[in-house]
Amino acid sequence: MSEIGNTPSGVGQKGFFSKLASGDFGLAKTYWLYGVLVGLIVNAVTRVIPSVGVLALVLAVTIAYQVMVLLGIWRAAGRYQGRKVWAILAKIATVLGWLGVLASVWVVVEILAYL
Repeated sequence: MSEIGNTPSGVGQKGFFSKLASGDFGLAKTYWLYGVLVGLIVNAVTRVIPSVGVLALVLAVTIAYQVMVLLGIWRAAGRYQGRKVWAILAKIATVLGWLGVLASVWVVVEILAYL
């Protein structure tokens, strides 16, 4: 008999962004890959966008992504089994990241007011 019929739909199956926000990828991968590396790429892309409207849209999407990454880092740090200093530093970086999100929200509001 197939196991598919024995389990409720969606149980045990999380999407990428749900896993990201839950910290399921672990602290190092969430912080360095999804936080730092993706952040650097997005930063480089936003610097070459000539349209203010497109910039506002990209920043809005980026803010949503940053929220998920910051939640994931915080949650992964809470479950981290390695040296405690890394979990503490990750949580400090997360608090600073939230300040960056607030600044990004302010920029989007200013851009929209300009349009």
